[in-house]
Formats: sequence, C-alpha cells, structure tokens
Amino acid sequence: MATSNPIGLEPVEDNFERVRTGIDYSSKMQPLVSISQREIGNIEPKRPQGVTIDDRTGDIYILDWFDNCVKVFDSTAKYMFKFGHRRGEGMMSYPKSLAICRSRIIITQNHGILNYSLDGEYISRIGMHGNGELEFSYPWGIAINESNNDIYICDCSNNRVQILSQDFQFKSQLGSFKYPRDVKLSKEYIYLLNNSNPCIHLFNHNHILLKSVISRGQGNQVINPLSFSIDISNNILIADYSSNSISIFNPEFQSIHNIPVSKQPTAITVDTHDRIIVVCYHNVNCLLIF
Repeated sequence: MATSNPIGLEPVEDNFERVRTGIDYSSKMQPLVSISQREIGNIEPKRPQGVTIDDRTGDIYILDWFDNCVKVFDSTAKYMFKFGHRRGEGMMSYPKSLAICRSRIIITQNHGILNYSLDGEYISRIGMHGNGELEFSYPWGIAINESNNDIYICDCSNNRVQILSQDFQFKSQLGSFKYPRDVKLSKEYIYLLNNSNPCIHLFNHNHILLKSVISRGQGNQVINPLSFSIDISNNILIADYSSNSISIFNPEFQSIHNIPVSKQPTAITVDTHDRIIVVCYHNVNCLLIF
C-alpha cells in the first residue's frame, strides 16, 4: 500500500471516555496517508462516492461506484476485504452513500437502499422507484440518529429527506429542498446539504427550520459541495468537489480553514481520533487521511 508520512497512524483503540477538545485544523495541511489506484491496482476504490467509519474498530468503509461494491480498510488504511453482489436481490447499482446502524451497514443506491452486515453479508433491500412512502428517486446521503437509530435518507430527486425507523418503517419526512445531497445529525440539530444557495439548512429535532447558511457559487464560500461531516465541536467540514478542497466552518458558520486535496473530493468523515478521512472521485490519491 502506498503511503505518505504514516508516522502517528496507529491502530484506533476504543477510548470513548476521553475528554474531547477542539481540533487544530491548521496542522492538517498534508495527509498522513494517501492511497493511489495507480500504485495499488484493484484494491483501491476506483470511483469512491461514500465513506463511513465503524467507531468501535476504526475500520473504514468506502463505497466504490465503479465496481459496485464496498471496500473495507482497517484504521491504519490497510486493505481488509470487499463485498457487494453483482446479481440478484443484493446487487449494488451505482451506490451513493452509506452509514452504520448498530451491527448493520445501510447503503443508498439507485431508487432504493440495501441492508448488509458489517462483514458483508447481504440482509435485505428496501424501497422502489417512486415518490411515495418508502419510494425513492436517486437517494443519496444517509445518517443515523444515535438516540433512537432512526435512519435519515436524502431522497434527492424527490427533493426531500425520508425518515425511517431502524426496522425500515416510514416515520416522516423533511422537505422540500432542491436536490438534498447529504444529511448529518448532532445532539441538538439536523444539518442538510443541497445544491441550492444557501447550501446548508439547520433544523431542530422537531423538524423546524432554524436557518439556511453558507453561500454557494463561484467566488463565494463553496462552489460545488457534495458531502460534509460534523466534528465533535460541531464544526462543519464540507467536501467541495469543484474547488478540490475541504472547507471548514465553525458552529457559527464562519469560515475557519481550508484544506487542499488532490482531485474532486466526493465524501468526508471524521473519526473518533479527530482524523479526517476523505475520498476523491479522480483516480489519483483517492483515499486521504489527515
């Protein structure tokens, strides 16, 4: 595996009781690890669209849009295994995003969602094409409410977010927003990203819109945001596909830092050790860890 400056990239250990403080993003200008498909061959994600972390182990799960599968790396970015059906009920078709809910991993794809175990065993498929309950049109970002395991799914072309129970029953929805692409939850808020301007919408957990923030467009704060993450201090990290950067905003939505990346970042997450994991669509340096 090709790496750059792997010093300090040790296996993640369970340590959920430690005191969390603000992250010094100014120290994160160069990646600890940089994986390139030119150097690794078929192991690396060719066209990654989504990334998530198993907080219990630090394992990194990456959706590969090109190979229609999930590729799994350990906390040191060592390749472990991949999974995904190419035929039948569990077939992946242009997967977009993924999230871990208890011992399962939930994947959005064309007009539905897939339910797999964390070791790659297919469990079920939910949804069909349409605009009713449990019907989808190009679902994208996905998030889990840690308090009750509700599943929030950006139903992109239906301009809404569907909210399902952990056993995949329809509960409610948020709408209407043009092309919602990603959704994240904190204890206090629901954050929704879309391709309009402003691009971040902030709700409370009663689904009341509080504000819409962060300008989008050439010459503004972000150009083409595709994915985002919320860190332990409620800072917002946005993967800006067209500017080849990670734009970081504080909880008051003020720009505080910008991290350049290699090419076209499509998804981002932050792990329990404050490392930033970014996947990029272009075929150079497609997995970065800061």
